Amino acid sequence: MFLKEHLEKSIPIQHPILVAASIVSYGAYLADGSEYSGDYGEAGTKEFLKDFHRRRFQVLAEAGPDLIAFETIPNKLEAQAYVELLEECNINIPAWLSFNSKDGMHIVSGDSLIECTTIADKCARVGAVGINCTPPRFIHGLILSIRKVTDKPILIYPNSGERYDCENKEWVESTGVSDGDFVSYVNEWCKDGAPPIGGCCRTTPNTIRAIQRTLNHSFG
Repeated sequence: MFLKEHLEKSIPIQHPILVAASIVSYGAYLADGSEYSGDYGEAGTKEFLKDFHRRRFQVLAEAGPDLIAFETIPNKLEAQAYVELLEECNINIPAWLSFNSKDGMHIVSGDSLIECTTIADKCARVGAVGINCTPPRFIHGLILSIRKVTDKPILIYPNSGERYDCENKEWVESTGVSDGDFVSYVNEWCKDGAPPIGGCCRTTPNTIRAIQRTLNHSFG
């Protein structure tokens, strides 16, 4: 299935609601900010990560979601673990892999986004590649990098642009952008070929409404 027919053609006007089950990185479970660094220490082996995620993946798949979202992937190793799980568990639910970046070129561990996208591209069970929890200013360049190595749909759901302080476990508000500035990027992302657009951490219902208005205007 072509990721639910490219998320119902990515047109936000009167399209059906699809439910995606989210599987976030091992770093999010650790609650130490390592989903923004990709540094898992001694736990950073592919087999460990597969064992950690396997049961969570199976339970969510059994709940019957329309899609599986592997999100906020901070390193190449976890991407490899996910695609192997998709093959081994043989669960026939469309999935996407979404990475996060803090420099517009690499994912947060420093691994190459192009290499990570290639891993996703080679897995037939991965229907799309995404970028999430990343400042809006980096998205344009990341879309162009992804498009160099895959023809699969691209999903974009950045954060507010704020920086997460891992030591104090809080978002630094002064580093973010307004809803208006966030939405000013939307038409550019559509032109880049990534119309499935949403928001991640620290975006608000107002942000989502503004995105919807912009997309309705673009596709109306």
